Amino acid sequence: MTRVVIIGGGAAGMAAASRAKRLNPKMDVTVIERTKWVSFALCGIPYLAGCTVKTLDQLLYYKPEYFVKKRGINLMLETEAIKVDGSKKKVVYRSVKTGEEGELDWDYLILATGARSKAPKIWPEIKEFENVFYIKHIDTGDEIRRYALKLPYGSKAVIVGAGYVGLEMAENLSKLGLKVTIVEALDRVAPRVLDEDLAQKVEERLKSYGIEIIKNSPVKEFRGSNGRARKVITDNKEIEGDIFVIGVGIEPNVDLAKDLNLKIGETGAVWTDERTRTSRTDVYAVGDMAEHRDIVTGRMVWRPFAPAANKMGYVAGTNVAGRDAIFPGSVGTSTFKTFDLVVAATGLNRSEAERLGYKVVEASLTGHTTAHYMPGGREVNLKVIADEDTGRLLGAQVVGEDESAFWRINVIASLLTTKGTVWDLFVSDIGYAPPLSPVWDPLIIAARLLMRKLGEVPKKF
Repeated sequence: MTRVVIIGGGAAGMAAASRAKRLNPKMDVTVIERTKWVSFALCGIPYLAGCTVKTLDQLLYYKPEYFVKKRGINLMLETEAIKVDGSKKKVVYRSVKTGEEGELDWDYLILATGARSKAPKIWPEIKEFENVFYIKHIDTGDEIRRYALKLPYGSKAVIVGAGYVGLEMAENLSKLGLKVTIVEALDRVAPRVLDEDLAQKVEERLKSYGIEIIKNSPVKEFRGSNGRARKVITDNKEIEGDIFVIGVGIEPNVDLAKDLNLKIGETGAVWTDERTRTSRTDVYAVGDMAEHRDIVTGRMVWRPFAPAANKMGYVAGTNVAGRDAIFPGSVGTSTFKTFDLVVAATGLNRSEAERLGYKVVEASLTGHTTAHYMPGGREVNLKVIADEDTGRLLGAQVVGEDESAFWRINVIASLLTTKGTVWDLFVSDIGYAPPLSPVWDPLIIAARLLMRKLGEVPKKF
């Protein structure tokens, strides 16, 4: 009987386990998970913290017993893999509760150990403070909520980092009656998602809801007394607070991969091929601890996003079960919603594209989500960029109140996956109905604007 051991019971690990067992029920599939949960949705933590999600159990797609009873997967919960012996093909594990150790043999090993916060390394003093939180696991949302709800109305929350986690957390803590300040090291909010012009629109929305934003201010240290942080220190100022949430600084957890002497890529994550195999053909790496290929640029990238993690797990499970599947990579699509503003992006932003040597052409416009004569339509601010030499699409960003902003970015993401061009975008047969979209959709208008610069006829190479 083929023995498959999977270390990590998050999205990628459970996708691999479920797929392998479905294709080959005779396989012995064991998942080692250091917490008491599997198949958990870490992306829901801000909403758990803000009481939008009522209980932690709601963040579990399936409860653990489902995988045991319905899918025949062996779950070793509250168990930590402490060492992997590649020569003997053994995993050494230890019970989190009792400290008891044991060993498991494997024919195939799938590493799904995820990512972890670097906050304790960057600011070691936070270990002393009960009111400083960073995402450790799914229960972090409950911990933040419980602490926040004990604070008087109008207490001050300081969020370190203006990425999507920080901005989602800002909205949810604001809903709990806290006065929120965001401290960002770079020059704009959502700096890894948006160019400056669209980031400014997000910032204006945040300020309209009373969110204070302090930019260009890396946090140097936390200071406090009596077990509670009182302020963060930057080069520019000191910011006081009653609760602090760190939304920056994660890294792939590659400790066990190093035990096996697996190849670590330039991103710091484990190198994998298109079948999610590592530099050892009997070991696979999936999810947030593994790198994969960027379809737009061809480079290896580290993108700790749930959609890619699930797909990598699915591919690994397929392959260890004896079938053949590939994961060609991703294009870097990300989205979030904060204060009723939908923000989405895919591919490269302008600064990234220029840094990589592309000659960029850009179309920016404010479009509408319905026909002009229909009530209830909203504006969307859209930017599409392309390579001037080839007309190939490189990326897009959108900000708007209407949720259709999200599907418009998904259209571009699909074209990026197939290496589509501006002309492909123009002829895309996007649906039209007056209450749903104008006859000239903003995406098609963006293509027309780019064609003014590139020409009406596709370039040939």
